[in-house]
Amino acid sequence: MATIVLTGGGTGGHIMPNIALIPALRELFDKIYYAGVRGGREEAAAKKAGVPFIAVPAVKLERQKVWKNALVPARLAACVSKAKAALREIEPDVVLSKGGFVSLPCALAAKQLGIPVITHESDISLGLANKLISRFSYATVTSFPQTRAKGAVCLGNPLRRELFAPHRPPALPKNRPILLIVGGSCGAQSLNQAVFRNLDELCACYNVVHITGKKENPVHANYYPLAYAENIFDLYAGADVVISRCGANAAGELMAMHKKVIFVPLNNRASRGDQRENAAYYAKMECAAMCDEKELSAHPVRLVEQALRRQPPAYTYDRDTDKKIAQLCLKAAREGKKRGKQTFRNKQNQQ
Repeated sequence: MATIVLTGGGTGGHIMPNIALIPALRELFDKIYYAGVRGGREEAAAKKAGVPFIAVPAVKLERQKVWKNALVPARLAACVSKAKAALREIEPDVVLSKGGFVSLPCALAAKQLGIPVITHESDISLGLANKLISRFSYATVTSFPQTRAKGAVCLGNPLRRELFAPHRPPALPKNRPILLIVGGSCGAQSLNQAVFRNLDELCACYNVVHITGKKENPVHANYYPLAYAENIFDLYAGADVVISRCGANAAGELMAMHKKVIFVPLNNRASRGDQRENAAYYAKMECAAMCDEKELSAHPVRLVEQALRRQPPAYTYDRDTDKKIAQLCLKAAREGKKRGKQTFRNKQNQQ
C-alpha cells in the first residue's frame, strides 16, 4: 500500500473530481491526504469526505490587474517552500493534481522532492497551471481525446458514484415538463437575469426549477427557485430539459445521465474560453444544444421546445474511470519508490 496527496481547489471544478476519486483510491492506498488553501472550499470538501487536510498557501494570477503579477514569483516560491515542508512530513508516494492555482505549489514541491506527479485536466484545453505541471508530470490525464499535453492519457473525467445511484426526483405537478436551470458556482448572474426577464413565458409552459445562488428570488406560479441544491442529482433525474453552464464536471454529469441539455457557456471575458470549447464539442457531437445569454433571453421557449424534441444524447461514460485513474496513480507511486531506492543505492555506492 502507499500514500497519496490530492491537491486542487478554489472552485468545484478543481475539487469534485478529486472527491470523486476517493472511493477508488481507498481500495489501493492506505493513506490519502488533501492539500489546499486553509478556509477554501477544498478544506470543507476534504473534511466531508473524511480525508485529512494539509494547509498549503497558494497565489492566484491576476487576469485583470496584470501589474499585480510582478509579485507572483516571490510569493509562489514561498508557497512552494511551505508545501515542501508539508510533503516531507507525510512522505507521500505520489501527488495527484487537479490543476488550478491551488495545486501549483504542491505540484512544484513534489517535483523538487522527486515525488511523482499526475495531473488531471477536465476541459478540452489545458489551464495555465496544468500547462506548467504537465511539463514534468508522470502523466497528464485528460477527459477529451483531442486534448494535447505531454504524457497525455485520455481516461475521462471522474464523476461521483452517487450519480449512478437511484434518485428521488422532486415532487412537482406532472401537468407540464420540468425545466431545470443551473448557473454553476460562478457566473450565474447574467444567466439568472436572462431567466428572470422571461419568467412569465417560461412558467406558462414549464415547471421551472432554478438554482440561482441567491437567497432572495422572484415569486411566480410554477417557479421553484433554490439558492443551492445538495441533491443536484435528484434534480437532474427529474428534469425533462436542463439549461446549464458548461463547466466540465456539470457537463460530464449531465451527459452521463443522458439529459437533454442547452449549454450556455461563460463568455471569454468571464473565463479563459474553456466552457465555450466544451459546449462546442458536445454540440458538434449532437449531444446538446448551445447558445449564449442573449439568445436565451430572446427565444427561451423556442430553445427549450427544440431541446425537448431532441433524442437523449448517445453518450457513453466509462464507469471505471475512477478505478483507472487510481491504478495509474498506484503505478506512478510504485515506480517512484523503485527509482528512489535505486538513487539511494547509487549514493551509497558512491560513498
